[in-house]
Amino acid sequence: MKSKTRQIKLIFTLILTLLAVIFVVLNTNNVAINFGLFQFKLPLIIILVVMIIIGVLIGYFWGSYGHNQDKNN
Repeated sequence: MKSKTRQIKLIFTLILTLLAVIFVVLNTNNVAINFGLFQFKLPLIIILVVMIIIGVLIGYFWGSYGHNQDKNN
């Protein structure tokens, strides 16, 4: 039963990853990032990839934190 759930999660993750890659590749224009005191221009593709990586890391650490809490109880 667990392997079926893992397979479904893997397929769902691969589909989301494919959609994210397509979205990132279609958005390559330069955009201005303003942090108040300074501003710089970067291609949107770089910003999107960095934000996706940050989101994955937050999701991973949040998920592993909840998983570790379940083991301690």
